[in-house]
Amino acid sequence: MKKDKISILITGGAGYIGSSLTYILKKYFEVFVIDDLSIGKRSQVKTKNFFNISLLNKKKLNIFFGKQKIDIIIHLAAHSNLRKSQINPKLFYKNNYEGTKNLIELMIKHKINKIIFSSTASVYGEPKKIPIKESYKCKPISVYGKSKLLAENLIKKKSKNRFKYVIFRYFNVAGSLIKSNLGETKDPPEHFIPIISKNIIYKKKFNLFNNFNTIDGTGIRDYIHVLDICNAHKKAITFLRKKKNTSNIFNLGSKEGISSLQIIKHFENIFKININYSTKAKKKGEPDKLISDINKSKKLLNWKSTKSHHQIIKDTFIWQKKFENLKKKNKVF
Repeated sequence: MKKDKISILITGGAGYIGSSLTYILKKYFEVFVIDDLSIGKRSQVKTKNFFNISLLNKKKLNIFFGKQKIDIIIHLAAHSNLRKSQINPKLFYKNNYEGTKNLIELMIKHKINKIIFSSTASVYGEPKKIPIKESYKCKPISVYGKSKLLAENLIKKKSKNRFKYVIFRYFNVAGSLIKSNLGETKDPPEHFIPIISKNIIYKKKFNLFNNFNTIDGTGIRDYIHVLDICNAHKKAITFLRKKKNTSNIFNLGSKEGISSLQIIKHFENIFKININYSTKAKKKGEPDKLISDINKSKKLLNWKSTKSHHQIIKDTFIWQKKFENLKKKNKVF
């Protein structure tokens, strides 16, 4: 397969989504990865074009841009744990906003005119209407959501007559690229489906957060497979390269809500097991429902999610088992 001549920089390319995206996009483009490895794993980066750089180190970042020709930036690097953001807000504002600020300033300096930014559905806060459209007013209730909205606003402000952007608001990403040995590597895992998977493997009890204003009392979320996320980015690259297209914001989700309790039932049905859990009151800053409207993504990007909840859960669990074995063999650092 002949690669396109354009070069792409992925910040946070050693992380869960970043490593999967690097693997997919390197088939089509020249891909560079920047990551400070504070969260991501070097073993997950499937390219030799790797640079251990923090976005907070502006001097080192400037040197990188001075040496490498980059056509499009895909900015994934961030801290993303909602509950931790409430405990340590300064860390999240520093990494998620200040890191983005440094990147944008150097992007302008080095005349890079296209960026794809990974934002989050958390910017919507507690939406008044479901499903959520990109046009809805953003009122984040978590520090994580607030830090991402600040970064979004900075990109929009600085872009005028300088560069084009696509902002993706991710809903809940799960699943894995099993055959490529790529998946979530946070240890312990921070998101619901990987948490369940690990606790099943080690036969441990876990907390199910409740007190949400939903039918079964557990939070309803919109889950999307990581492969669908990767395909959306490939579509966004095409979108930005067309002169007629202007900057835009897109939801990335499935438009299908599923509660935490329903996910547990899926696990039990798929793997023929009984799951042991206890209930605990939800934390501050967690909306009852987050379900996407993806009509805009379908219309303008020609994109939609393709993987079912069944596939997402199955791929996450199979990867988690593989990951635990890789750790025992010191194959993931």
